Amino acid sequence: MKFRTCSFCLSMFLLFALSALVQAQTVLDSVYSKSQAQRGANHYNTICADCHEGGEPDALPLFGPDFVDRWREAPLSFLYDFISANMPADDAGTLPAASYLETVAFLLQENGFPVGNSNLAVDGLSEILLVGSNGPQPLPASALVKVIGCLQIAGDSVQLVQSSSLIRVRTADETTTEELAQAAAVPRTTRHHTLLNTDKLAQGTLVGQLVQAKGVLKVQTADTATINVLSLAATGAPCE
Repeated sequence: MKFRTCSFCLSMFLLFALSALVQAQTVLDSVYSKSQAQRGANHYNTICADCHEGGEPDALPLFGPDFVDRWREAPLSFLYDFISANMPADDAGTLPAASYLETVAFLLQENGFPVGNSNLAVDGLSEILLVGSNGPQPLPASALVKVIGCLQIAGDSVQLVQSSSLIRVRTADETTTEELAQAAAVPRTTRHHTLLNTDKLAQGTLVGQLVQAKGVLKVQTADTATINVLSLAATGAPCE
């Protein structure tokens, strides 16, 4: 009986270990169906094409590397949330949720991402990472990001140490209470990041605290990044 119990524990351990190695799902994993994309093509051609194919100068192209760069390394929900709240420009947010999902599927198809057998669903979009054809990559310069870490000042340099990985965001000039409530649970690493444009934000009580910084990514390497800060707030949790 003891041997069987140990064998069961070992099997469960191996199962959990293998599960931890499974990467997050991405748009390279065939996350939409052909029929869903075909319905999205109808929406695009009747509602979107006139503006996004030159009819409206401010309407950015929806196909190609520039489009992918604007959205990659972020959950697919970012793209869905944006178009469902802002499109069509002359009657924003008025289409059914299924129509916006179908349009997202069409955009994935036209940007070369593989088709599958299952439809996209709204409640699964936050679990799918939008990446380029070569898989997850470092974020491009000028991306809006947030990062959580312990704030320190060393000479003229304001830094976050024991920081999280960079997380892409859609807005960086404000901080929500929901973000701060979740920040303490975000996994942190040995990375450190340099914060620019902090002015008086990094002074006083924020030094030595666990904070969330949001801003524009200037440059990054394997272990560090430089960020132009647009918002900075204490999480309420202490640094270790």
